[in-house]
Amino acid sequence: MLNPPLSLLPDDLLSYLVEHVAELPTSFAKASLYNLSLADPAFTDFCQKYIFRTLTLGGGNRGRISKKLSEVKRLLDEKPLLANRIRRIELTVDHRQNAWLFENAKWDHPHREDGPISFISILQLLAESPMPPHELFASFYLPIENPIVIVENLSQSFLSQTLTNLELMMWKNVPLTLFLAFPRLKKLRLTRVRPSEEVYDKYPDDHCSSREPPALEVFDYCNSHKVVTQMMAPPAKFHTPVVLWSKLRVLTFALIEEDVIALLHSILDAACTTLEELSLIRSGASRCYKQFPLINLSGLSRLRIFTTRVVIMPRARGSDADALRDINIVLGTIPASNTVTNLSLAFDILDKHPFGTCLDEDWVGICDEVKRISSGKALELDLNVTVLDNGKGYADNEKYVNIMEKTTSLLDFPNICTHFGRMPS
Repeated sequence: MLNPPLSLLPDDLLSYLVEHVAELPTSFAKASLYNLSLADPAFTDFCQKYIFRTLTLGGGNRGRISKKLSEVKRLLDEKPLLANRIRRIELTVDHRQNAWLFENAKWDHPHREDGPISFISILQLLAESPMPPHELFASFYLPIENPIVIVENLSQSFLSQTLTNLELMMWKNVPLTLFLAFPRLKKLRLTRVRPSEEVYDKYPDDHCSSREPPALEVFDYCNSHKVVTQMMAPPAKFHTPVVLWSKLRVLTFALIEEDVIALLHSILDAACTTLEELSLIRSGASRCYKQFPLINLSGLSRLRIFTTRVVIMPRARGSDADALRDINIVLGTIPASNTVTNLSLAFDILDKHPFGTCLDEDWVGICDEVKRISSGKALELDLNVTVLDNGKGYADNEKYVNIMEKTTSLLDFPNICTHFGRMPS
């Protein structure tokens, strides 16, 4: 049992402590929550809120995933109250003959022992919860056998009324009709997703029309050019938009493919009156993207947070453009009268000794743009720099000092709170 002073803490403070433990990196958080739950009954209920929040299904061949589904069904049958804890479902499919996963059970009640145990069967059990899950992560490493059946059965599940957060990864044949199945969808993340069809002649009319499109508020994009292009301009069979962009508040856009700038512009134009946060990022695989896109931010009337990461390379290896010149041009499109409160600028310098070309970039120009955007109002600036010596590792401190010396003029502006640091590549 807890001893003073912990035993004297009110429940709301105990909940606050557990919440911070849950925010640790995943591997640490899981073990810590288990240990804390066992340490004293006072923590158990608060810890279970996070321990059972995510239900993970799938992975492996049909036999393995069938066994997992059976175990989950048995657990929910024995302890039905656990369903009340589940808020997120994670489904991974990596075997070819997968249509059975999305078939409806052939029995009248989900608690019966006969009949197949499918993903849809588990959804039927979770539907009995007073607060069914509202988040779904789905990863399909091989094409789904029957996308039409998936959309039909998911449309008839509770997810059609509760799903607000959808994450798709490695799905090679996602149907556009899937998004119309979730009219309350607010947050969408696409990573390496491809569309299933160019035309939708085989799909029922009610899958493509007469459904209310979701109004996205948060969109996270990575390497899914074709499917998002179709979402912006769907095939002729769709008489309504697939999603609405006019309420988008947060956009995270990975700069991996060089042919996606027009797509980025289209999204920014559609969300120009609502977008508050814009992050242009790159993954390790996108180092080949050498030039920062010259986008115009002047039309984003509500922009508060702008985050980006720029790769600076020698002229011989990179593009002819100056990396900082490009970012200065983009920052220059933010009008003097703006709502920006946070800028986060990260620079990866990939060069070799003596780093002359890269260190001669226009760091002073960056500072001038930051001061202009602030224009006397409070502004928080995160300036993160990584200097890599031609693949040999991080450069010495002298290179960082060199750059910091070129940004010292920001210290004369107390309304600009500057954080200078190194960001791991």
